[in-house]
Amino acid sequence: MTSTVIYISNCQLTDKVSADWHIDFLIERSVAVEYWDIVALVREQHAERDAQNPDWLRRLRSFAEVESLLRRPDYRRALYVMLLTYGGKATRIFRLLSKYDCRMVSFASGMLPSDPAFTWRKIIAWLATPDRLLREIIGRFRASALRKLNLVRPFAVTFAAGNVALRTPHHSLRVVPINFFDYDRYVKLQASATPRILRDRYAVFLDINLPYHSDLTLTGYRHIDAAEYFRSMGRFFGLLEQAHGLRIVIAAHPRASYDPGVFGGRRLLRLHTAELVRDAEFVLSHTSTAMSYAVLFAKPIIFIYTRGMAEAYEHWFVRQIRCFADYLGAPNYNVDEIDDPGQVCVRPLSSSDYQRYKYDFLTSHASERTPTEEIVWRELTSQ
Repeated sequence: MTSTVIYISNCQLTDKVSADWHIDFLIERSVAVEYWDIVALVREQHAERDAQNPDWLRRLRSFAEVESLLRRPDYRRALYVMLLTYGGKATRIFRLLSKYDCRMVSFASGMLPSDPAFTWRKIIAWLATPDRLLREIIGRFRASALRKLNLVRPFAVTFAAGNVALRTPHHSLRVVPINFFDYDRYVKLQASATPRILRDRYAVFLDINLPYHSDLTLTGYRHIDAAEYFRSMGRFFGLLEQAHGLRIVIAAHPRASYDPGVFGGRRLLRLHTAELVRDAEFVLSHTSTAMSYAVLFAKPIIFIYTRGMAEAYEHWFVRQIRCFADYLGAPNYNVDEIDDPGQVCVRPLSSSDYQRYKYDFLTSHASERTPTEEIVWRELTSQ
């Protein structure tokens, strides 16, 4: 077993990050863990709800600071779990770790259905902005060249969740099947006797903190008008509540910090998404990896967006929504075009489509009967 496991991430450390990436699990087994927050090096700084500040957290603010740590013999013997995508500004981090012959581990997890036309639209958008196109070309060429010249070493292990991730080429010595963390939570919940959180009938909306999401700035997209967004969503929820004799409950995004009045004052619950989906009549979503719970619990799912989203994100986010809906054979609606709840179809979806999604993105026949934390533990103890 390696003496120290160091996580390097472009996200701040939160309770959810600790749970999702098995940090809590390793600490419980007396593994020396550090978390290197490199947000300042690769993206704009932002506040994060429930951010943690343990003594094993390091916030690194320069590449020189990273290299200074890597020069130390004890850090060069550590195992590095890379919670960031190779490419762009992050390429330099991978290059530094390779320079000091550090062992790296990656996760190919949380993949989603893709639309080939989206790639072409991104290229067209870059052509309209020559400076951005040039940066993209240079960045991708540099990242590819560093690997081909062996200046960025392969990962020791890549943990891949689902058949799509397993089929994807990886710059790695070994690829090991695991489960997406939502699948592991689903299995645990199925095996438990956890009672319902809410007694009344309800449907659940999978919130993604859209008007305030920090990734919008990172990807260069503008923020939509928050008041207009919440007004549109609240009106639509009201139509469904009257038609189906239930209430809409919001499974709030872990990063969200909402005022109680948003979504028309409807109940907001954080960090209980699996339980909420399990007992819901149906599920509403924009796009979210949490839609995996609707698949696993075999719930009807409806994809929705607003007029403001269509105007701002027609060739990006809204296209993704339609792609996910098409993949699952699910309906999708612009909520601002709905005046009569009879226009909205709530129906069970194809079990074959759900099974396909399960094995494409959430698990595999090789891993579905073993908790991911046990697979990760087995691999790390062999390093």
